[in-house]
Amino acid sequence: MANFLAILDPDPERRSQFVQTVMPLIPPVAELVTQTCGMGNVQVIWAAHAHAPITWEADAAGVAVVWGEAIAEGSAVRVNANQLRQLWQGSDPQSAPVFDGFYAAIAYHPQTGLMVGSDRMGLFPVYYWTQADVVLVASSPELFRYHPLFQPRFNPAGLVGILLTNGLFAGQTLWQGVLRLAAGHLLVCQPEKAPQEISQTQLLGASQSNHYAALSLAEQLDLLGQTIEQSLVRHAPPGQSYALMLSGGLDSRLLAGYLDRQQADVVALTLGISTDIEMQCARRVARELGFKHRAIAMPLQQYPDHMHLVTRWEHLANGYNWGMNWGIHSHLRDLAHRVVSGYSLDAVVGGPLPMPRNRTNVPPFDLFFTRGINHWGIQPEILKRLCRREIFGDLVSDIYQQIRARYESYAEDDLRRIWLFELQHQQRFHIGSAAWKLTFGAWPVLLSLDRQLITTTMALPIQILCDRYAQKQLLCTQFPALAQLPLDRNEFNTKPLLATKTSERLAQWHLLQSKWQRLLRKLGRDRRYYYRICDFNNPGWRSLRRQASQCQEQMGVFFDQTVLNELLPPPEEQVRFQRDAILEASGLKALIGFMLWSKYNSS
Repeated sequence: MANFLAILDPDPERRSQFVQTVMPLIPPVAELVTQTCGMGNVQVIWAAHAHAPITWEADAAGVAVVWGEAIAEGSAVRVNANQLRQLWQGSDPQSAPVFDGFYAAIAYHPQTGLMVGSDRMGLFPVYYWTQADVVLVASSPELFRYHPLFQPRFNPAGLVGILLTNGLFAGQTLWQGVLRLAAGHLLVCQPEKAPQEISQTQLLGASQSNHYAALSLAEQLDLLGQTIEQSLVRHAPPGQSYALMLSGGLDSRLLAGYLDRQQADVVALTLGISTDIEMQCARRVARELGFKHRAIAMPLQQYPDHMHLVTRWEHLANGYNWGMNWGIHSHLRDLAHRVVSGYSLDAVVGGPLPMPRNRTNVPPFDLFFTRGINHWGIQPEILKRLCRREIFGDLVSDIYQQIRARYESYAEDDLRRIWLFELQHQQRFHIGSAAWKLTFGAWPVLLSLDRQLITTTMALPIQILCDRYAQKQLLCTQFPALAQLPLDRNEFNTKPLLATKTSERLAQWHLLQSKWQRLLRKLGRDRRYYYRICDFNNPGWRSLRRQASQCQEQMGVFFDQTVLNELLPPPEEQVRFQRDAILEASGLKALIGFMLWSKYNSS
């Protein structure tokens, strides 16, 4: 991975002391290489996988570091630290370019100051804190606590945003004064000026909407397919070896087809065990394409260790659901230096979230908030009862209104508002946050961070994207053999997108099999991967619940104890959910995460 920290501090003794303290602490996991460079009042430290694509310069002209692959727009050129310094420091910050690919970058010159940015969707985390002429910037806020001027203080607004949306909102973290850099923005700290976040890019311009509406459906699909293929060639050049995070679903299957077409040397990795539906679907795809295939099983006993890494290094910025992402790196290290993933590709190519038909004339935002934002969190009315007013005041209502204002600012029509909110919030934190953890073992290749692909899909009629229609059509027309294989939908239905005579003959058998799998679920043997690993009652989560319960009584300073006990029963008690155990448990998991974070930060 690349876990970095930069300090701008004019006090040489204080700066040196801070650097010496955090140097041995910066690797979150084992087997990372720690390096540093600096000039004048700036020192940069990072810990990364030995083969991570990192370049740096430190000389009389200043300091520059690029972590990852900053790909120049419209080309396959990787921008190195020296080129970055020229591009950023030689221009007005308003016109400093943003790049394709997954990266973070920093440039400093004593006269022009410090500039820090990351990929266009803000998936690579960048946090910062400033006081007077001191600036701390890092991929995790965890090590800020070791600077003599930094005083860690709880930020109620950060927690309310997390509990409402399952991720940070408006950059507010759990620590006062620590902010997450907004997506598509550049942090600019110029001498004798207050730090600014300057917009570099917007996902959607007014001129892009429906630009290709005059094309026929076939032409629109051809355009989308060509754009995906061209983007993959730029981000994953032919003739190299790649790992591929191969699920049983649509995104990685489409990428697998295109990788095979360009004759890439691919090792596919699938999370889960042999009886998972996802594993069985993925195995068929790997076999069809002749890919080497590896299974990665995360023992439930390791969940507490993984979730403690979430607590310490992520500070709940991405909710508290996906601890297993911290266990993938060791499986990647010996396979390839790059790993291709479909993270957020469905949100870019698949259009807005599928929303239920509005039969009650509910305003679009209210419906989207309930079904698309807050369904991973805790309902506002419950949250108001839970949060002690003397600590949180009216923050629940205030942040709800801020969410509404942000939603309405994105576009004129509600479908595009939903789409952009999903991309810049749910996808950024809940899904895209996995990319940073992958860098522990191999650097992620993400087509969702390609400007040409984003602008092309956003210029297509939204109707052909919704419900992933265009994606499905591409798989069926470009890779029919893959479309004829069973498809995992995170449910019991694995019906292929393209029917064959064999699949039609087996349709009744698949129906009976689905009924049998539902029965197994009731018996506690769920074969759906995500439902199995996210089960709030499985041994891994019960262990975390037991740890959190030890400090539950101390949470009275933040929460109404009666309401908290209603939400979080004793860990030995089986918690039952009404419709979706993953969604309905997510807010409870965030509460557990905060309890463990609070315990860790009070010790």
